[in-house]
Amino acid sequence: MHASKPLSPCSGVCTIADENTPLARHCIGCGRSLEEIGSWRDMDDCVRANIMASLPGRLRRAGHAIPSTLLETIAP
Repeated sequence: MHASKPLSPCSGVCTIADENTPLARHCIGCGRSLEEIGSWRDMDDCVRANIMASLPGRLRRAGHAIPSTLLETIAP
């Protein structure tokens, strides 16, 4: 039996924003905080889905593009 891969917004950019930017301590590729990235595997799908729903807004407010992979993942 194979474990399913955790639902993830990772876009493969994996770059943490500088402290003096709107996304400080967040990945500019997906919008997750360092804490969210670190505990992602231990979260249940409901918690992950709630975080993922907030990511486009985080990225938009910080002036970053929203990766199509994220939009595809959270689309209804």
